[in-house]
Amino acid sequence: MKEKESRLTFKTTCCVLMALAVAVLLQGCGKAQTVSSGSGFPMTITDDLGRQVTINKAPQRIVSLVPATTETLFALGLGDKLVGVTEYCNYPAEALAKPNIGGFSTPNSELIVAAQPDLVLASNMQKDYIPQLEKAGLNVVATNPVNLAQVVETIKLIGRITDAAAEADNLASDMQQRINMVDAKVRDLPDDKKPVVFFEIWPDPLTTGGAKSFINSLIVTAGGKNIAFDVEQDWVTFSSEMVLARNPQVIIFCYHNASPLTAEQIKARMGWEQIDAIKNNRVNFLPDQDIVTRTGPRVVESLELVAKSIHPELFDKQ
Repeated sequence: MKEKESRLTFKTTCCVLMALAVAVLLQGCGKAQTVSSGSGFPMTITDDLGRQVTINKAPQRIVSLVPATTETLFALGLGDKLVGVTEYCNYPAEALAKPNIGGFSTPNSELIVAAQPDLVLASNMQKDYIPQLEKAGLNVVATNPVNLAQVVETIKLIGRITDAAAEADNLASDMQQRINMVDAKVRDLPDDKKPVVFFEIWPDPLTTGGAKSFINSLIVTAGGKNIAFDVEQDWVTFSSEMVLARNPQVIIFCYHNASPLTAEQIKARMGWEQIDAIKNNRVNFLPDQDIVTRTGPRVVESLELVAKSIHPELFDKQ
């Protein structure tokens, strides 16, 4: 088993990329920071790609290239200012009525320019497109939160650069309160009361979140230990033997519609009857992957669901 583990290579396959693109699975580049103080314009910020961007006035026409950012803008009451979103921006329902500027990883630069935005909100996934947009005279800010704390700060940043600071601070405060409620229940648990968790993002190949993934942040904050805690990557693939060797006590899974499986099908995998999570019926399905992998306002819902899956004894009565 150790030989198989040592031979295991961690990689993200094309199949996984297709499954995760909709969900905005991001890699870390640091947290965007405001340089100027207050919410007045003009303001200069350094975004998560390390770019300094000056915003001269409150934007009135915004293009969002990130589904999580689209959700944030609607939550801040800025939906009427959105003049372009990706084909994956499907929440709230009003987002579906907004002009489509292409895919998440393949936005259409011509459509973006034609929308005449005074602010484009992007992620590091679109870094190759940003120079084209800048050459067209557009202001582009890239955000990239990789854990819960950074999600909260990113929402506050988006509020400042869109002249919705008060709304963003209120939303961030509510989210932080819910995060703190989860943390308060699990922070003092002894190490042996924090179960090992395998969070299955994709079944073939078996894919989970490594130490640099947002999934890791959810698991740790919810009082668990990530099965891939020692893998300094975001998305990694495991062999079935690797999962068996690390023997998770809890299995959580959620997929997009391309390849749905049931808990019973996971339990029936060859050899998996030896896993503690299977023996103790600790296999939990989360029906909406978007709230788990989109780093927007709904992440607090995913945290609460993950916490209930890991520690039902602490959260089932909520």
